Amino acid sequence: MPIELLNKNLKSHINKEIYDNFFSDPYIYSLFPAGKLFRPLMVWSVTKDFYGDFDNNSSLIASFTEIHHTYTLIHDDMPCMDNDDIRRGRPSTHKQYGQWQALLSGDGLLNASYGVLSRIQGEHLGSVLRYATWALGPKGLILGQALDLSGIMTDSFNDLLLTHKLKTARLIQVCLVAPVIAREGISNTKKLKDLHRLGHHMGIAFQILDDLCELTDEILSEHESEVNPWPRFTELCATQLNESLSLIENFFNQYQSENLRKTYASYLKKIKTQVNGSENIIEGHIKKDLGPIMLTLDRLCS
Repeated sequence: MPIELLNKNLKSHINKEIYDNFFSDPYIYSLFPAGKLFRPLMVWSVTKDFYGDFDNNSSLIASFTEIHHTYTLIHDDMPCMDNDDIRRGRPSTHKQYGQWQALLSGDGLLNASYGVLSRIQGEHLGSVLRYATWALGPKGLILGQALDLSGIMTDSFNDLLLTHKLKTARLIQVCLVAPVIAREGISNTKKLKDLHRLGHHMGIAFQILDDLCELTDEILSEHESEVNPWPRFTELCATQLNESLSLIENFFNQYQSENLRKTYASYLKKIKTQVNGSENIIEGHIKKDLGPIMLTLDRLCS
């Protein structure tokens, strides 16, 4: 099973980057037990779809994405950012260990992620590193976090999409593009552009669907009413979601990407489970029929 393999690799890779001492605890606590491993599964899926196997370089990229993602979660949960006390059903890292430990463990995992990535073998390591640092650095994920925390993302629908593109889609793009660069370099521009575009739309759809799932309460909190784009930009959200899901489906069909399709379907099934039974409540908030959206999700999950 890929989950067992990815989890085993993750443990092996992180153990090479940290000391087994008093400060290893917050690293291990934050990484394990791992979540759904959605991002490593994307790496596994694209590698299997295009090459038929899962080589050592792709296993390193898979662990990189999970370690890097975990560092962002540790920092996101801290009081100076989203101030969340619970992560995956238990105390978030700063609640379990304190703020300075959480800050340093996030910093440590950020650096450890690149330590793992630097172990890639072959002539294309430099290209992988350049793509990853562009996608996840000051021009990418970190800028997306700044747009979110500054409140700029709520100024307009375009600002919302820009934030989602940078904060969420960029890491998904690394999951899809980096394994191909590690194998082939950057010569196959069409394949790389198609994967880059796929990651963009997966990230946008991920966040728009997540926002939809936040509307299952009959009475929305003041915060949710302020930040959720669906009540304010209903038609724009629906149009963008339809565009993104259509492009994702077209990619799966064009490249016959069965593993990617299954991995993405597992995520969409979770969304359907959250929405099922609350359709009337959500429709009341957005004044729109959810039928077409649910039909599209059904088709992508089949």
